Amino acid sequence: MNPTEPNSADLNAIATDIIPDRDTPPQPPQTLGNFLDRLYGTLFLPQVTFEQLKANPSFVQAAIVIALVNILETFRLDQFVSYRIIWSVISGIIGWLFFTFLLKQLANVFQKNVEMDKLLTLTGFASLPWLFMAPALSLPPRLRFLAAISVMIWFIIWQIWSASVALEIKIWKTLAIVPLAIFGGIVTLIWLGNTLKLILSISL
Repeated sequence: MNPTEPNSADLNAIATDIIPDRDTPPQPPQTLGNFLDRLYGTLFLPQVTFEQLKANPSFVQAAIVIALVNILETFRLDQFVSYRIIWSVISGIIGWLFFTFLLKQLANVFQKNVEMDKLLTLTGFASLPWLFMAPALSLPPRLRFLAAISVMIWFIIWQIWSASVALEIKIWKTLAIVPLAIFGGIVTLIWLGNTLKLILSISL
């Protein structure tokens, strides 16, 4: 008895199962929910990771990133005193909160309302490029300046890119918002610092 030959419908079904659809876009890694994967993805897979961070925000993880960046920055400045490290972390988190709050308020100009935890998560993880400032400054003098400038540009681009993803607006529009938020955050921190100094000088 001869075996039954498969018909064209069966062959098409087998081919569909074996050969992937070329029109289907590649799926993002499913392990980006892991904190270490998010760190790696922010640096080297920003577009996929920013979208994933927006879909699954984590204020705690973003705060850890900000704390880590400020701790390493304190070590870079050879300030190993515990109170300096604690103050660096506190001031860094306060500056991050002010920056993100001002960014959210400025986004209202474009009638964009985004959840604060999403914006905090994206801007927090977008601070990771600053980790490379210390290695950049440890290079020989001829390369040190260019490397430091490159890290600063990388940091600014990631902040603008992450804000653009969070607010769902064009990058060129974000270019007008982020510098204003940074400037406003710096002014606020200076004002806060001067106020604290005044209070301490009065109380002492």
